[in-house]
Amino acid sequence: MAWQVENGCEAASLLMGLQYKGYAVDMNYGEFVKQMPIDPEYNPYDGFGGSPYKINKGRFEAIFPEPLEQWGKQYGKVIDISGATISHLKTCIIEDHPVVVYVTIGFGSPKFHDYPWGTAIANNHAVLLDGVYGGFLHVNDPIDGPYWISEEQFTTIYELRKWAVGVF
Repeated sequence: MAWQVENGCEAASLLMGLQYKGYAVDMNYGEFVKQMPIDPEYNPYDGFGGSPYKINKGRFEAIFPEPLEQWGKQYGKVIDISGATISHLKTCIIEDHPVVVYVTIGFGSPKFHDYPWGTAIANNHAVLLDGVYGGFLHVNDPIDGPYWISEEQFTTIYELRKWAVGVF
């Protein structure tokens, strides 16, 4: 919100991961989000659907894994690892590779809605996974900041889509 970007959790999570790995370290979030590919048809499969600067009711304002990966590759080694198991995500993190994962806001129950391009989870959210300890995963959340979440709670929401983009 400090950058007056109401939408853009995917961009924020990706930039955190890139900077953690030493990429895009001279770029701030305001500059980074200006580079995000925007789809004028509001299709998150083709780019960010809408504007990160304002909420447009009835629109699904997000960018899905494939275009996020393509954008991220401009800055560092970014790979769409969607379909990854929890075990694979944990291995990435243990090997010091943070992962952008698609979940729900606050890890709440999913709310589905129909859009012109298909059905999606309306309370979509993206966070960065960057730590593992026992049965917990460390989340850097663009809305709520850093926290630990149980693997069980994370798995329930992650497995709805199994969407993930790793930074290597």
